[in-house]
Amino acid sequence: MKNSKNLIILAISLFIAIILLITTFFLLNKSERLTDKNSVKVYFMKSVGNADFQLTPVRRKLSPDKSRLSTAITELLKGPSEKEKKAGFYTEIPSTTKLLELSENVKDIDYSIVIINLSKDFESGGGSTSMSMRLKQLVNTALDADKVHPVYLQLNGKKVDFIGGEGVIVTQPLSR
Repeated sequence: MKNSKNLIILAISLFIAIILLITTFFLLNKSERLTDKNSVKVYFMKSVGNADFQLTPVRRKLSPDKSRLSTAITELLKGPSEKEKKAGFYTEIPSTTKLLELSENVKDIDYSIVIINLSKDFESGGGSTSMSMRLKQLVNTALDADKVHPVYLQLNGKKVDFIGGEGVIVTQPLSR
């Protein structure tokens, strides 16, 4: 009699433990799926093959207190996450680059524009390939986040026509 009671208690305890484990598993693994509505695309470089690389988007969660563009540029300047780095992602944008100002919906004659003002660090270090890639990262990220307004780039508050010592041309407004 005592053995059957112990067996029933053990079976019930085991059943409850299994239910708790399954519930915990689903709660921990239930991550919000990133979609166009709740995330932005941020472009990083990705190693492919031996010495090749390609511009590749990753999704980052949209910040509820920031605009799409502000979230995208902030996330771009943070660089790839540790998980993304392990997957071969990297950035050509210097880690010291800061977003000085983001002016959205600035009135310019008859329409609104966007001005991204980055620190001068954006153009420090690297050759023309690095400059081209960092510019592509910024352009693709910005234009995916704001598909409506023309986007302009400034460094330390000044409009730029080229970046880097070799003079990589910056088309204004930014375009792919």
